[in-house]
Amino acid sequence: MSERAALYTVTVRPRGRGGQPTALGDIDGKGSSVRDVLASVLDGFSETSADGSRVARALLVEPDGEELFTIIQHGQNGLAADIVDASGGVRLRQTPDDVQLVRCGCLFRLPVAATVGSLAVHVSNGRGIKGLVVQGLVARFGSAFPQLRLAIERLADPGALHEAVAADRIEKLRLVRLEPAGKRPADETGKWVDAAAEARLELDLAVRTPGHRIQRDLIERYLAGETDAFAEIVSFAGMTFDEALVGVVLPDETRRLFDLARPEAGRPMTRELPSLDLDADGEPTAASLLAGLQTVLAGAGKEPAAQLR
Repeated sequence: MSERAALYTVTVRPRGRGGQPTALGDIDGKGSSVRDVLASVLDGFSETSADGSRVARALLVEPDGEELFTIIQHGQNGLAADIVDASGGVRLRQTPDDVQLVRCGCLFRLPVAATVGSLAVHVSNGRGIKGLVVQGLVARFGSAFPQLRLAIERLADPGALHEAVAADRIEKLRLVRLEPAGKRPADETGKWVDAAAEARLELDLAVRTPGHRIQRDLIERYLAGETDAFAEIVSFAGMTFDEALVGVVLPDETRRLFDLARPEAGRPMTRELPSLDLDADGEPTAASLLAGLQTVLAGAGKEPAAQLR
């Protein structure tokens, strides 16, 4: 699996509704820059999930101009396994208490005069770190600046669904029906869910025959602006569903599930990293991670779907 980078936007706003984002170089009217604040927060940073199973900690923090580069070591416990060498010989035994620690790079680009910055997060073999790291950053930022709110949000790729549908790469349709508590009709759901509880019914439709895909006509009509097509999409076997999610295979062979009502939502935009140099232990070097993330951010800024506002 290739090494990729997930893309996010970075903003700072006053707490409460309707607040406009502040300049990244002066978030509090006193000259405090978000780059310097995040560099301070990341110095000695360590965050553990509520159940204690996941951990993330900063190994390197390097501010430079409008950029802030950090390497995060992260891992998860709970897995028992044999660690074997190339010949199949057992090198060591991993117990559920052990934690596999992997290093990933993060690059913030935070121009002082801008109100929206960007973040590229290294995703190693499908293992991302954004959730746990952002949880810690937002909490610590809020403690230092109670009147402000740090937001790190995925950079969506609204054209990805259109392109996948046009290329006939739909592999799944998921329909979701929400049945409110106390208002559900007496049907088969009542056999499983108490009448006082809200129920969620999901139907997954996929094609098992190799080489065939889900028919795309209705979805193409809806994406082209024919809103009436949605009623046909969510109608199945005499039932009307509330939501429709489309599972597609992207050109890089990764999979995404799009909510038709919000095709811009879902997983963040990702881009493949240039080839990374490895150290003696087989992990990417800091220098190649930094250069790769810089390349991704430079390229994303030139794409229409990735324009930061």
